[in-house]
Amino acid sequence: MNFKKLLLILFIGLNVQTALGQDTLDLTLKEALNIARKNSELAKSIRADYKSQIYDFKAVKASLYPQISINGTLPNYFRRINPITQPNGSVKLFSQSQLNADLTLNISQTILPTGGSVFLTSGLSQYNIINEGYNYWQTSPLRIGISQPLTLFNSTKWNFEQTKLRAKRATKSQIEALEDLNVQVTQAYFNLYVANMQLENAKQNVKTNDTLYQISKGRYKMGKIAENDLLQIDLQLMNARNSKAQNAVRVVTSTKKLRNLLGMTGQVEFDPAPVTNAPIFEVDVNKAVVEAQKNRSDILGFEIAENQAEMQLKRAQSEKFASGNISASFGLNQSGDTFKDAYYNPLNSQRINVSISLPLVGWGKYRDQINSSKYHLKSIRQNLKYNKRDFKIQIENVVHQFKQLQSQLLISAKADTIAQKRYFVAKERYLLGKISITDLGLAQKDKDQALINYVMSLEQYWVAYYNLRRATLYDFSKDKELSY
Repeated sequence: MNFKKLLLILFIGLNVQTALGQDTLDLTLKEALNIARKNSELAKSIRADYKSQIYDFKAVKASLYPQISINGTLPNYFRRINPITQPNGSVKLFSQSQLNADLTLNISQTILPTGGSVFLTSGLSQYNIINEGYNYWQTSPLRIGISQPLTLFNSTKWNFEQTKLRAKRATKSQIEALEDLNVQVTQAYFNLYVANMQLENAKQNVKTNDTLYQISKGRYKMGKIAENDLLQIDLQLMNARNSKAQNAVRVVTSTKKLRNLLGMTGQVEFDPAPVTNAPIFEVDVNKAVVEAQKNRSDILGFEIAENQAEMQLKRAQSEKFASGNISASFGLNQSGDTFKDAYYNPLNSQRINVSISLPLVGWGKYRDQINSSKYHLKSIRQNLKYNKRDFKIQIENVVHQFKQLQSQLLISAKADTIAQKRYFVAKERYLLGKISITDLGLAQKDKDQALINYVMSLEQYWVAYYNLRRATLYDFSKDKELSY
């Protein structure tokens, strides 16, 4: 094998190794959005927050079903000197060592409409005085009862309604948060896309201006152009090289931003595909408002705020009147020296307890609390009216902005085409010596700016598209509600 062949093999091997070492991902905007929703830390945080609130609601809902538990003390041992009163009234001190144990099975059921509860229990206790050899059992095979607060305010029902509303809002909030993520990814994607495009454009400008500079040097030597024109093209070349360096840095920083949003680690690079499609569709303002009012978490937030104010008023009104609690139970119990005796021929056991609290003199405290709650509710409702009207205005503005950007996008696309053609004509005319270098520089500047304006219009359009989705939780391009 000769030396030239060896160099060729080494050259090919190095290029293959370099290609394999590069981790470049071809990426479209749609793919970037899908990756972010599935893989990014932000999306995982959004889903975790949603699940937290949903499980909170499920826990509250589950508490309304029968609750079964076992409570007990196994064991309870103590040793102490106890004063024991004798039949003649004297007191003697005795040392006692006791070992006690008890176990109770409880089944309870909350009554949501009244805020009370019913319960069923079964219990067993053992008492053992060790130093006296005394042991006995006490049982309650079955006891059923009810406990009902005597108040006009049902805290159980109001709290359940609050939790249910928050769970509904959580579902909407998750979709809104994911749409916010779509907006962030879209902006980051276009930032990288624009940076790449400007870098490529700067490279092309460097190449073109370098060629023009070489041609201009020849013309200058031949006396066909002035020194000022040569300096002008030299300046354009320097500016193109500076733009190339700046955009190379922008590519690096934009890549890091997008990489973080997509939840990717390592040194993966992206090759963002050009975004050329922009669906044009009609958006009815009235339908957008209706869908937003039906779908947005803000509306549920308004309901929660009003519900809380109503709950506060009901609580204040109930405190003005009598309150208390009624509890009643019926069951069986027995005791004996042995476990078997404690369950033999059990005796009836009943208990009824009614507690009541009636405010007599409050020096206007309850009246003032009620008035305070009434005005708080009134303030909330007036504020909600304003917020709902403002909410409608915001939705209308989002729709109008989207429509305006649709028109702007079409104009920018046409302007870019015109600027590209104008620059091509200007360059040919300069090579023929029919225009000055200043005119060519202006044409190049207009060409570059028109391209940037078009891509920026694309970015603004897609950001507005996802803002419209986020504002209404509705996809007008597919005519359906959003869901994840």
